[in-house]
Amino acid sequence: MNDHDARRLECFTAYAAAFERALATDDWSLLEPYFTEDASSELNGARVDGRPGVLRAFRDNVMMFDRRFDTRTMRIVEGPEIHDGVVRIKTLGRYERAGAPPLDVIGEEWFHFDGDRIQRHVDQVVNVADVMGYLGRHGDALKPLGAAAA
Repeated sequence: MNDHDARRLECFTAYAAAFERALATDDWSLLEPYFTEDASSELNGARVDGRPGVLRAFRDNVMMFDRRFDTRTMRIVEGPEIHDGVVRIKTLGRYERAGAPPLDVIGEEWFHFDGDRIQRHVDQVVNVADVMGYLGRHGDALKPLGAAAA
């Protein structure tokens, strides 16, 4: 592993910790130092451009999904690994809500860097059909859309 790859893995680790802090505090400005001004982020093909748009998309996605559950437990099951300067992880998120069965969400993410900052983030929910089916069956048991942080 070269020095650039080691630095990118270090930056990714710091970003991942900052993401969890932003999620806990709803202060998404904590992520600003980790993204280039012209950053982009894609979630299952839906793309947003510009650092403000990326941070807003993270906040909105958390409000529309994660906050509808009582708990979220995330763990990296593969990686972080780096190939051709791109950091890749595979995650397993367990979402739980009283009155509904738990939901496991499998994701893969790629982080493309420009120097020490993320320029492009790609997030793909691997089991999106399972997630959508769960929401169809159990959506009424979840907190309403836009539920405030606990």
